[in-house]
Amino acid sequence: MPNAESPDEFDFNRTMGEGTEEFGVRVWHLLFPRIEDAERKLQGEYVQVVEDRSSLALDDRYLGRWRTGNLHTSAMSASLDSLLTVKSLLESNVLPMTALYPMLRSAIENAALAIYLLAPTERDERLRRSFFAAAEDAKYRAIFEESFGTPGGREKRDRAYADLRALVAARPSLGNPESFRFQMPTYTELIAHADAVITADPAAHHNHQMPLVSWWQLLSGLSHGKSWAMIEALERSEAIVDSENESAHLRMTSSAAAVALALLRAVETLEAALRLYGVRSSRAWAVPEDASEPPTSTYSALRQATRSAREENQD
Repeated sequence: MPNAESPDEFDFNRTMGEGTEEFGVRVWHLLFPRIEDAERKLQGEYVQVVEDRSSLALDDRYLGRWRTGNLHTSAMSASLDSLLTVKSLLESNVLPMTALYPMLRSAIENAALAIYLLAPTERDERLRRSFFAAAEDAKYRAIFEESFGTPGGREKRDRAYADLRALVAARPSLGNPESFRFQMPTYTELIAHADAVITADPAAHHNHQMPLVSWWQLLSGLSHGKSWAMIEALERSEAIVDSENESAHLRMTSSAAAVALALLRAVETLEAALRLYGVRSSRAWAVPEDASEPPTSTYSALRQATRSAREENQD
């Protein structure tokens, strides 16, 4: 490692105290049951049962093939999968230098996406955000299929866009479907939004000095092997210093405490997404606008009604 600062200002070796590391390991074990609870919710009735006349059940009328919560449940499942993998490694007393950080980053990103989709109380805003996410999925699928040499990627994307505009048209309050812009926020904006939602959530015990977006930036730097992030987060030991060159060869390791803090933020983010899902999927939490929605109907019945109306207009 080269030293860009004065030799007197830079300590090549930097390790946390033994007590700090023991505290980090204790935090891991306190978080493991919370990860298991999230797993039970995602794989059980908590997520699988969406009550009739709940906000989420009523959203389905306007979501077409993106109905039944596919967008946000997929994101939460991906977040959980990362957390379960981290948990499994830590239970095996394995602490890689940087390999855990991409998974923690993914856990936060995916849970933040679910929060973005579920947070609005207004149906129009939830639908608008779902359409943004669905359009982005179609765009990146087309890019992947083109790079893989699969024909028809752009046609599938264009059909998805057309289907989404038809869904916008079914909800006049969303405006002109032809001028509807599909524009997802950046990941920085998603994470900052999730942090604001968690901070405002009375069920969250929020007392963090470091914003969630700062954690995400650090995890991103570590995921991409950026020197600044490694210097910021990792422990350094066994330095073999070349005084003339003001550099050193050293051993860099991850800190149990740093992993614990990042894991805590990831778990909190998924828990916040699950709480929102519980609110939106329960009719007890229905909002006033839900009362004015027509009776819920199956997707096949809605499609048949659409076809019948189209045939009547043609006649």
